[in-house]
Amino acid sequence: MAGGTKVRARTDALLTELLREVDTLQPYVRFQLRGWPNEVDAVLQQARETVWHRCSTFDPELGTPHAFAFGITRHVVLREIERKYRPMDEITIDVNIESDSDIDPLETMIRRFDAHRWMVLVADYVGPSDWHVMSDLSLADGDAERVAEARQLSKRGVRTIRERVCQTARTVLAALAAADAGLPMTGSVIVSCVPETGGFREVAEMIGDDADTIAATLHIHPGSARARIATAKRLLMIARDVLELEKAA
Repeated sequence: MAGGTKVRARTDALLTELLREVDTLQPYVRFQLRGWPNEVDAVLQQARETVWHRCSTFDPELGTPHAFAFGITRHVVLREIERKYRPMDEITIDVNIESDSDIDPLETMIRRFDAHRWMVLVADYVGPSDWHVMSDLSLADGDAERVAEARQLSKRGVRTIRERVCQTARTVLAALAAADAGLPMTGSVIVSCVPETGGFREVAEMIGDDADTIAATLHIHPGSARARIATAKRLLMIARDVLELEKAA
């Protein structure tokens, strides 16, 4: 009975610490949702509830309580932002915009600055060739076949470039968010910047293991493991680089 009480006390103490870490992220949430200030409290509450539900999954060997809370809070924020932006065909545009509209020039400038900030970094990391292909894709409304023909590439080559740029962009955005939140440049924070898509974060967490071990753990071919390791190392380097740049700024 006494042992059970001690375990419960440790669990309660951990939950209290994790919830406290969520509260410290209020400036980060407010910054990310600066266009929707009324949503900040609701998003923080959702983050607290998610932390409460996932408290038992926290592993101190994989990261700090702050990194755990930040990872959850960041996902909640991103989901909220995605929910805010509906597809264009669902949006009714009023052409009769009055001169005294609610558009905030400062907010618009901040959003453009943020976009320019991460796009410049991504373009630098992927190189001009890949970035030009992505620019062509955006102008061609995502028509990979058209871009492939114009660039004399295979459709598979265009898809590969797109995936590479998207991986880089997700990593850069996550690293910038971590820097804006004032997170320390620890291994767990750097790993958390690597996107989960494609299993790269999973590999990043095992980056010290050899390809055969990772292949056996993930039940994939050793060749695929080596390819993922190379990509994970590149993304880890980018995340670390962005965090160092932001820290020095």
